[in-house]
Amino acid sequence: MTTSEHYLDQSATTRPSETALRALNEAPWGNPSSVHRIGLEAAAALKEARAALGKTLGMARLPKDRLIFTSCGTESNNIALLGTAAAKKRDPDNPGTILLSAGEHPSLENPAQLLEKRGYRVIRIPTAGGLLDLDFLRDALENAASPVIFAGFMLVNNETGAVYDVKAAASLVRAKFPDAVIHCDAVQGYLKLKKNRFSPASLGVDTMTLSAHKVHAVRGAGALYMSENVIRRKNIVPVMPGGGQEWGVRSGTENLPAIASFAAAALEGYSELDARLEKTAALRAVLEEGIGRLAEECPGLGLNVPAGEMQPGIASVRLPAIRSETMLNYLSGRGVYVSAGSACSAAAKKKSAALTAFGLRDDEADSVIRVSFDHTNTEEDIRAFLEGLGEGVRSLQRKR
Repeated sequence: MTTSEHYLDQSATTRPSETALRALNEAPWGNPSSVHRIGLEAAAALKEARAALGKTLGMARLPKDRLIFTSCGTESNNIALLGTAAAKKRDPDNPGTILLSAGEHPSLENPAQLLEKRGYRVIRIPTAGGLLDLDFLRDALENAASPVIFAGFMLVNNETGAVYDVKAAASLVRAKFPDAVIHCDAVQGYLKLKKNRFSPASLGVDTMTLSAHKVHAVRGAGALYMSENVIRRKNIVPVMPGGGQEWGVRSGTENLPAIASFAAAALEGYSELDARLEKTAALRAVLEEGIGRLAEECPGLGLNVPAGEMQPGIASVRLPAIRSETMLNYLSGRGVYVSAGSACSAAAKKKSAALTAFGLRDDEADSVIRVSFDHTNTEEDIRAFLEGLGEGVRSLQRKR
C-alpha cells in the first residue's frame, strides 16, 4: 500500500501484523495428528495456540470448555447452528424454535433460513436503532410454540457498530429454556471492546465465534468456543464428518500456520488492547467532528448512530441521495477504501438486512457507506476520507 492510499475497511479484513506473519512462517509444518516427532511438534504448537487464544477469552476451564479451530467465522457459525439442529431427534412437524437478532451476519441468517424451510420456526428479535428489543424477546420466549433450541445474538453489528446486550438476552433465554444453545457471533467485538466485554463467561453464552483475519492475523483460521455444558449434553454434533480432528466437531487437518498466526495476533492485541481502543476512540472523535462540519453544508449527510453502546471503529455514514456504490467508486479513485456494509453481502449486491433492521428504508440503506478503522489507521486516513467525502458529495450531486 502506498502512502497515498487510505484503508478504512478494517471490518472486512485486516492486514496481518509482523508478529502474526512471523508466527505463520515459524509454525511447524507437520500434521498434528501424526505420532512421530514432527507430528508431535505440530501437536504441541497447536495446543499452545489453543491455550493462547483461551487466555484472551478468560477460559480458565480448558480443556473442559473447548476452543475448536475452524477455517473462518462463517464455518464456526454454521457448526454452531446446524450442529445444534442435528444434535437431537426432532419432531419433523415441530422441530423447534430458533431465535436470532435481526440483521445477523449472512453466515448465521442464511443457515437459519435453510432450517426454516425444514420446518423450524425462526424468530428474529428486532434491533431498531441498534438496540436489541428485550421486551420482544421476553414475549417470544413466553409464547414460543415449540422449545427454543438455539438463540444467536451478535455482539457487535458489523455494519452499524451497535453493541447488543447479549448478556441480558442470554439470561432471559437461559431462565426460560435452560437447554437451549446460546450463541454469540463475536467477530466484530473480539479485541475491539474492553477485556471484560467479549469473554463467554461475562456474556453467559454457550458458544462463540471468532475470526483470525479480523484481528490482524492471516486468513484461513477461525474458532468456535464451546462450553462444558454444551459438550456434556451433546448439544452440537459434527456437520462435516471426517477424521475426528478437533474432538470430532470439525474434522480436517488443522491449518496450523494460520492458527499460529491467529494466536500470536490475539495475544498481541490482548496485551495492547487499552492503547488500541484509546487510539480508535480518538480517530472516531475526528471522524464525528468532520462529519458534523460537512453536514452543515451538505444536507442529508450524517451518521447512523446506535442509540446504545457502539464499537467506535465502525461508522455508518448516510449519504444525501447518492448510491453507496457510486460513492465507493469515487473514493476508491482517490485511494480511499471503505465499503457498503458487510463485504459478504456487498459483493453479492444484496440489500442490507442490518440497515433495514436498524430502521432505514431500502432507498436510505442504498445510500450508506461503512467506514471501519482501528489502531493501525492514522488521523491522516480519516482526514483523507472526509476530504474525499465532501468533494464527492458536491461533485456527484451536481451530476444528478
